[in-house]
Amino acid sequence: MTMASPVSILLVDDDALIRAGLRAILTSDQRLSIIAEAENGVRAIELAKRMNPAVILMDIRMPQLDGLSAMEAILQGNPVAKVLILTTFGEEEYIDRAMTGGAAGFMLKSSGPEELLSAVHAVAEGAAVLSPRIARRVIDKVRGINTASLSRAKELVQELTPREQEVLALVGASLTNAEIAVRLLLTEATVKGHMTAVLLKLGARNRVDAALIAYRAGIVNS
Repeated sequence: MTMASPVSILLVDDDALIRAGLRAILTSDQRLSIIAEAENGVRAIELAKRMNPAVILMDIRMPQLDGLSAMEAILQGNPVAKVLILTTFGEEEYIDRAMTGGAAGFMLKSSGPEELLSAVHAVAEGAAVLSPRIARRVIDKVRGINTASLSRAKELVQELTPREQEVLALVGASLTNAEIAVRLLLTEATVKGHMTAVLLKLGARNRVDAALIAYRAGIVNS
């Protein structure tokens, strides 16, 4: 039986000690492979274009070009790139920009090693990932969103079929396509088809966008 190739990772952080710590965590998992490292956003853009990693683990505050600007530039050239934001800063301004900018997930550096490894695998498999603390902030913020926005989210969700709503709710709970397939007793290909329809009907740019709509519509069991 042929083993799957390791998930290729571009590690981006300006702090050499933090990169060393992340490298130690990531290389402890044989299913992951760091193919390149960058110390700033400019270098990250160059390496992402040249090496096309499966997951880009991106810090925010860096010299020359910050991580969010680098992420936006990378996604402009390759909309399907998967950028997992990793930072010590949990301010809402960063969360908002990361989510609306197309990040595949947002993790805090205070997350445990197992949580980080799980997040990298989930993003590689197509899931939307928010660390528990970030998810809590998102949920709390959704509760404070004006009624019109919440109503619009509910209207969008009502346009989905019952099965698509089930898929969306599980996307909001950060499940991968494979996990959703098991939960709903479907093939992974069927789930991917539902996911394509969900994104199209919601007008969502990615799974994180869809997950936020699911939160706003109140269909995620938090």
